[in-house]
Amino acid sequence: MSKKLKFIADTMLGSLARWLRMLGYDTLYSRDYSDKEILELASKDSRIILTRDLSLHRKAQKRKLKSIYLENETIQGKLALLALKLKINLELNPDNSRCPICNGILVRASKEEVLNKVGMYFLR
Repeated sequence: MSKKLKFIADTMLGSLARWLRMLGYDTLYSRDYSDKEILELASKDSRIILTRDLSLHRKAQKRKLKSIYLENETIQGKLALLALKLKINLELNPDNSRCPICNGILVRASKEEVLNKVGMYFLR
C-alpha cells in the first residue's frame, strides 16, 4: 500500500496517531471524537479506523468500513502490525512527515524564515 492511506484513530491511540503523522500518513485524532463521529469521518474521507475499542471495530465492520482492532499494548507492536497488514513504510523521512500535533503538512524553512516566528529555544 502507499502513502495515500488515511487513518482516524480512536481516543486510546493518541501516541500511534502522532507516530503515523511523523511517518507521513494523514491521521485524524481527537480525544473528543465520539464513536459516531469516527464512523462518519471514516466513511466521508475513506479513512481506515484504528481502534482499541472492540465495539467500535464491530460497528465499523457492520457499516463495511475498513477498521483495524489493535490489542497490542506497545507502540512498536501497533506499528509492526500496521506494517504487516497494510504494508506501511516505517521509515521516518523529514521531507514526508506531517506535524505530530496538528496533522498539517510540514514545509522546509530556513532559520531566517522562522526567526521571529518561533521561540529562541527552538533555534539552538
